[in-house]
Amino acid sequence: MVSFNRVILAGNLTRDPELRFTGDGIPVCSFGLAVNRVRSRNEEVDFFDISAWRELGETVANYKKKGDPILVEGRLQYRTWEAQDGSKRSKVDVVADNVQFLGRPGDPQEAGAPSGGEGQRGRGGNRDEVDINEEDFEDIPFAHFDTRSLIVRGIL
Repeated sequence: MVSFNRVILAGNLTRDPELRFTGDGIPVCSFGLAVNRVRSRNEEVDFFDISAWRELGETVANYKKKGDPILVEGRLQYRTWEAQDGSKRSKVDVVADNVQFLGRPGDPQEAGAPSGGEGQRGRGGNRDEVDINEEDFEDIPFAHFDTRSLIVRGIL
């Protein structure tokens, strides 16, 4: 049986990140993420609770605030507990493995802020700008996208 638990979300922080420490002194950062969901003419918003541990959590807490755009890669975690009134409660949270800091259109890059903490493993740093001819993609049936926007977003 194959198991796979991976989630990628991009949105805005709904509150300032809260940094706490476990009894063993391990830092954990909690924050909320609002992700817009666009369907035909209606735009809805989904809200997710995120936790980031150790150095990644400290980085998010030190550099991000309510309203900032970020991209989170991680896994879903199902939790259950008993409330004070004795009722059983459950919740699905996202545990972040990687966080990328995103900029708002028109904003200058944040000076001195890292772009994601420990989540940079395995990826090259600076990218050289490449001139792409969109006509090269006409033969590909699924390539109906604006390649310039993909370059700006770091996908190409």
